[in-house]
Amino acid sequence: MKLIAAAVALSAWTGATSAVVVESTGNDLQVRLDILGASVDANADQLHDSFDTHWNILGGGATTTFVLELAGKKGSNTFGIYDKGNPATYVELFAGSDTAADQIELTIAGDGSVLKGGIDTLIDFTGDQFGFYLGRAAPLFFSDSTLNAGGADQMAAFKGNGTDVLNLPGLGATLWEEDDYIISWEDLPYANSDKDVNDLAVYIQSVAHVPEPGTLALLGLGLVGLGAARRQKP
Repeated sequence: MKLIAAAVALSAWTGATSAVVVESTGNDLQVRLDILGASVDANADQLHDSFDTHWNILGGGATTTFVLELAGKKGSNTFGIYDKGNPATYVELFAGSDTAADQIELTIAGDGSVLKGGIDTLIDFTGDQFGFYLGRAAPLFFSDSTLNAGGADQMAAFKGNGTDVLNLPGLGATLWEEDDYIISWEDLPYANSDKDVNDLAVYIQSVAHVPEPGTLALLGLGLVGLGAARRQKP
């Protein structure tokens, strides 16, 4: 029974979907998701924080579409990706002058070269895995919460279900494929923010999140525990 309880607890932890808490403000992330046509709960359906830290691109490239920016700092907010192996190396995708419906195609070559719209940025990553950031020119908040002040989670990520048809700015009706994600940010330190998590949002196609090794290890322990309990069952 102890093994079962431990396995269930581990499974619940690794499967939990709540990460950054979205508070209702009347124009919060949930309201914006509803307008887009996403049938998700802004809190219950997020990727767990340990699953939205690092990412890679599927196939030839990933298309990122600017969805919304409601922040008071929208004129100075920037969004982009950073190198998992060296967070000080980053590539900006959108700046304060960009608006809803703007798009950029992102590619990371085998040698770590980062290309935007097919043009080499001359910035090389150490590998093909990356994180997302929100900043003021340089990164300020990272998808890896351990890099944020106090370990605060500033980003909510939602995986497509293959059935929702989203009404995206500039794209119109778009099927939310299972390798497409909506990512939205809180642009002030979470503890001192309004916690609506709707300050900047993007729609990213053809990417995959990479679970952290510690999460996979815990999940493995949970499965081992369940297996051991099953063998002991009379």
